[in-house]
Amino acid sequence: MKIKRRTWMKAAAAAMASAALPGCKPQVHKLIPYLLPDDEIVPGVADWYASTCGECSAGCGVLVRTMEGRAKKIEGNPEHPVNQGKLCARGQAAVQSLYHPDRLREPRERHRKSSGVFEPITWEEAIGAIADQLRSAQGRIVMISRPLSGTSRALLLEFMDMVGGRLYWYDPAADVPLRTALGLIFGNVGLPQYDVAGADYLISFGAPFLEQWLSPVSYGVAYGRMRQGRPTVRGRFVHIEPRLSLTAANADRWIPIRPGTEGLLALGLGHILLTERSDRRSHQRGRFEVLFGGVDLKQVATETDVPTDELRRLAKECAGARHPLVIGGGSACSHTNGTQSLIIINGLNALLGNIGQPGGVRFYQSQTYPHQGEDQTVPWLTERLAQALLAEFESGQRSVLLVNECNPVFSMPPVMHIDRLFARASFVASFGPLLDESASLADVVCPSHHWLEGWGDHTPDTAMPVETASLQQPAVSQLYGTRQLGDIVLDLARAVRPGLLPWKSFAELVKHNWTSRFGNTSLAEQEREWVSSLQQGGRWDDDAKPLSITARWTPARLDPASFMGDERQYPFHLYPYPSVTMGHDGAHLPWLQELPDTLTTAMWGTWVEINPATAASYGIAQGDIVRIQSSLGSIEAPVVLFPGIRPDVVAMPVGQGHTSYGRYATGRGVDPLQLAVPAFDQESGAFATGATRVRIERTGRRGRLVLLQQPAVEASGLIQVDPVKPII
Repeated sequence: MKIKRRTWMKAAAAAMASAALPGCKPQVHKLIPYLLPDDEIVPGVADWYASTCGECSAGCGVLVRTMEGRAKKIEGNPEHPVNQGKLCARGQAAVQSLYHPDRLREPRERHRKSSGVFEPITWEEAIGAIADQLRSAQGRIVMISRPLSGTSRALLLEFMDMVGGRLYWYDPAADVPLRTALGLIFGNVGLPQYDVAGADYLISFGAPFLEQWLSPVSYGVAYGRMRQGRPTVRGRFVHIEPRLSLTAANADRWIPIRPGTEGLLALGLGHILLTERSDRRSHQRGRFEVLFGGVDLKQVATETDVPTDELRRLAKECAGARHPLVIGGGSACSHTNGTQSLIIINGLNALLGNIGQPGGVRFYQSQTYPHQGEDQTVPWLTERLAQALLAEFESGQRSVLLVNECNPVFSMPPVMHIDRLFARASFVASFGPLLDESASLADVVCPSHHWLEGWGDHTPDTAMPVETASLQQPAVSQLYGTRQLGDIVLDLARAVRPGLLPWKSFAELVKHNWTSRFGNTSLAEQEREWVSSLQQGGRWDDDAKPLSITARWTPARLDPASFMGDERQYPFHLYPYPSVTMGHDGAHLPWLQELPDTLTTAMWGTWVEINPATAASYGIAQGDIVRIQSSLGSIEAPVVLFPGIRPDVVAMPVGQGHTSYGRYATGRGVDPLQLAVPAFDQESGAFATGATRVRIERTGRRGRLVLLQQPAVEASGLIQVDPVKPII
């Protein structure tokens, strides 16, 4: 018998390792789990896989480093046009979500409808139970899913059409008022590319494009080019927001505007550009009168807390720039007039003449990838739409609820009572990796693959100047008895309507859809293109076709933002914002819990940000526990004295306060949305998270505030912020 040299070396290494083990310990059968055949793996030598990040809908390209079949590190793919080698903290922490100790390892079924006890079942039992419910509830089925792209999206749409169901996308970070405003202005053409890299003057109305907005890594790369990528041009940046966010801290000027008045400030800016800066779009003056005519600048200054001189300075700088750009989102979306404000904010770009221009707002049409850009056929599940959906379940029009990798029970404000939707459903099935608050209310839980274990393809949510389609491929073998969502859907389709979908596996479907893009080439050529695409992480060879868009304008309507609570009893604006590190749903990852907030250095919990002048007037010191009270209830948290916030605003990060989301998130911190009162953006139906007024109450107790380092000066020595004067 011939023995290979490598086999002999493995046997010798195993013998040495076993000799070192105590004789009383259990026998070790496998020292190294291998993903590839033995002859293809060299212990200690890394393998790299090109794939696409699945942590959000941006679709950044990644390179996954594996050793002995285990993922060790995730980095950005330097060739990918979306992120160009960069990657956010959430993407890098995906290794922890892959190996999370609380990942579900097999399907589970609720023991009794009213209990929270789940028992393991087989996949055959899980598929059979769901299929029985789908057959009996034909036409009365609803699915709520995180936004999907490519083959996954197409398969889910076909499946829901087959069972007569209705599909909704749900993402608490979707900025639905912005999408609604863009749809009203430009039509259903998807999200544009805001060409930050080509701009030389940028005004942001609350858009946290360096944090949690649309495609933050892509915009971060573009911002770097705007500031330092051109030898003789350094773009200038002004950020308008009530709180000094990470994005605001990177600006040349921060203007701490009064909450809910972003649209009014945009009206004032447009009025000056239209009436006093005649060099801008003078030949189309009448067209923009419907938006920016008849504005009282003194009223604008009074209501926004931004002096008229500052407003004129903004207009002068904007008009003097060659490629000015105005963006809006984030805090501008969080009020009852969010869509109205964003129509006006984006109207400034039309007034400046930068629609379709370099450094402006650009749309592209993909010839090769028809699904590139946002799918307008699937509605976003807003809080107001969720109320209508609950009424349908209560009346019996809907009965079966499917939930895929989203957690509306936690991320929607408790006042919405979205848990009643789960209670009214006759059957609930959940597809996701962890037993979160929504999955805990399901009847059957089917754990899906981690994106590092599965196949998929992706087209960007926002317009790209390059025709871009990305691939996902398994970087590791599946760890547990999970299945990919696509395979679960195919199994259900075969059980409900045998023979309708011919694909044996989701991997086969992805490859078929991908290779069909290569045209009438030979099978050998298609295989070479497929392997090349896997090695690269996708295809992005050709320039996308610019899309000519005509904006539609109607007379501007801007209602004052509504705030719930008597101003005398509740003198402060509550400002909940997504955690820079964790976003809405990253609390289960200890790396992100340990990562300090960039501006406050706080971590591992929830805190209340209060201006030092406000704290001094209440006799509050850093680390004191305070009670934040709204008309609906109260929560308690330790104080962080933060000079970068208006004195009439109280800010708290969103993302903590879970009751079920794994050992690292459950029972940690509080959720500020518990205080949120029911108020909605009028046009989009999104929940107005900035519409709640609160008051501060001392408790007389000290809290455990975890900071990276203690402040060097006492609270009385911190910088005071005047909300009327912009910080420069």
